[in-house]
Amino acid sequence: MTDDVVHVDRVVARRILAGDEQAFQELFDRFFPRLYRFALTRLDGDRQTAEDIVQQTFCNAIERLDTYRGEAALYTWFCQICRNALADHFRRRGRGAERVVLLEDQPNVRAILESLTAPAQDSPEVGLWRSEVHRMVQAVLDALPGHYGDVLEWKYVDGLSVREIAGRLGQSPKAAESVLARARGAFREAITEMAGTPDALAPPVVN
Repeated sequence: MTDDVVHVDRVVARRILAGDEQAFQELFDRFFPRLYRFALTRLDGDRQTAEDIVQQTFCNAIERLDTYRGEAALYTWFCQICRNALADHFRRRGRGAERVVLLEDQPNVRAILESLTAPAQDSPEVGLWRSEVHRMVQAVLDALPGHYGDVLEWKYVDGLSVREIAGRLGQSPKAAESVLARARGAFREAITEMAGTPDALAPPVVN
C-alpha cells in the first residue's frame, strides 16, 4: 500500500462523510463486485446471502466511516468489516467456531493460481480441494494492491485474454502484459509469505 493510495482513500472517506453522493456511488461501484466475490467464495456459492452480507458490510462501514484513519487501504478496511459480517452470519446460524475461522487465517497454506483453471474432476475429494484452493487464492487476490487482484482474476478466473485485459485497463496489450507480470510477482510473494510448507495444500491423490 502506497502513501498515495492512503491519501486518496482518506479524501474519498471525507467526501462521503460530507454527503457527497457521487463519491459514495463511485466507491460502491468499485467495491461491491470485489466484496461480493470475497463473500461468495466463503458462502459456498450462496449468491443471495453473499449479496445480503455485502449490503450489510456497506451499511456497517458507512456507519463507522468516521473511524477510518488510513492505517490500511480503504478496501482492506471494508474487507475486515465484511469478514466480521460473515462471522456474525455463521454464528447466527449456529455454525461451529471452526467454520468462522476462514482458511486464509490458517498457517501452512499454499495455493497456485493455475489450479483455478485446471479441468474439473468428479471426485468429491478433488472437488473439496479445489473449493479450498479457490477460497485461499481469492483471499490473497483481495489483499493485493491496486489493479493486481483484478487483472489476475480477469486472467485466471474469468479467462480473459491479455488484449481484453488491456481494454479494461485502458492500456496497450504490452502495458497490460507488464501489469500482469508484476501482479503475478506480487501474488507469488504474498502466497509464499503465507505458506509454511511447500506442499501444504497439495491436491489429494485419487485412486
